[in-house]
Amino acid sequence: MIDSLTNVSSLNAFEAKLLTCKSPKLFLVDIKQFKNINLEFGDEGGNFVLCAFSMTLQSFAKAKEMDLFRIQDDKFALLLDAPFELSKMENLIFALCDEMERLSFAYQNRHIEVEVHIGISFDHFEPLEKAQKALLVAKAENQPFVTYSEFANVLMSENEEAMEALMKSAIENGQIVLHFQAIVDREQEPFYYEALLRLAYHQTLQSPKLFLKIAKERHLYDALFESIASKVAQLCDQTGLRLALNLSSEDLINEKRMACLKTCLGGKNIVLEIQYEKASPMNALKSAMCELKEAGFIIALDNVDHIKLLNVFEQGAIDIVKVHGDLIRNLALDTSAQLTCKSLVVLAQSKNIQSVATHLNAKAVVEAARALEFDLFQGYIFEQPHSLV
Repeated sequence: MIDSLTNVSSLNAFEAKLLTCKSPKLFLVDIKQFKNINLEFGDEGGNFVLCAFSMTLQSFAKAKEMDLFRIQDDKFALLLDAPFELSKMENLIFALCDEMERLSFAYQNRHIEVEVHIGISFDHFEPLEKAQKALLVAKAENQPFVTYSEFANVLMSENEEAMEALMKSAIENGQIVLHFQAIVDREQEPFYYEALLRLAYHQTLQSPKLFLKIAKERHLYDALFESIASKVAQLCDQTGLRLALNLSSEDLINEKRMACLKTCLGGKNIVLEIQYEKASPMNALKSAMCELKEAGFIIALDNVDHIKLLNVFEQGAIDIVKVHGDLIRNLALDTSAQLTCKSLVVLAQSKNIQSVATHLNAKAVVEAARALEFDLFQGYIFEQPHSLV
């Protein structure tokens, strides 16, 4: 039961496999706007993409001990028969997302760029139908992946009241949990632990971006912000560890959120990781960062991809710079990424700022980052996200 075009297993083979699968973990991968590829490059170009895409997925499936099936048109299913383990599933999801980033296939002296959405089901009952529903949510919300759950199901219903009730319940009942991942030094000793947002629904793993986006749309973001800040403060006291909270520029220029940060986290061993957004007024952001520095916080600037951004800030305003993951992922192979990272590291050293290489998932990239003299390192190759208590 082989698909005649792509030479991978067919829908019939998938249905047969599912009958013997005890703990199916299903990842339904769909090419964004595949019809546009067909219109621009014709059926031959479309078929070429499907075959090249299936080869990429097949390579990933073999490396992860999964089975690959072509379900329909441009939809492919990756199937794993394994018990649910949050850290393992998280690693698998983000590995797949990384693999699917910036796909480009050369066809008749042109490059065809391919992006995907992923719908995921960890449920034993009707996994394909549930993965398809999750995929529809991923498309509607333009998220890289969505797992089927009560969360995704309510999203599909488009019921505003139900969604608001679900969000409030998640905040009030502690279904929003924090996992942490260590940022380690050159001796692989933890320097601090970054808080990562997760939803504690049964056998599910949602994209934090989707949850935060909807929280803002439903005017529940401030309640969520306060809940997370309080949890970080509590864990900092419990563990005695240096913890980090990831914030947007928008958070820092909001008076209510700034007051919350100082009230909840003031006087504690806390790193505030700031993601700069171009729309944010720079003077207001710099003023807020200065205020937080004076209050005793360690300030990290996150997702930095050019020395211009680092040069905007005065000496002493920033303690740590986290280099953008897209640069780090390409570090071992891309000369341009190497040069940009080198210039960032050199500038950081001159400003007495510690530099972090993020998204480290491969040994070759770690070695390249070490050679460029990064100070700190973060990624699955060092540690899986986990709870602290």
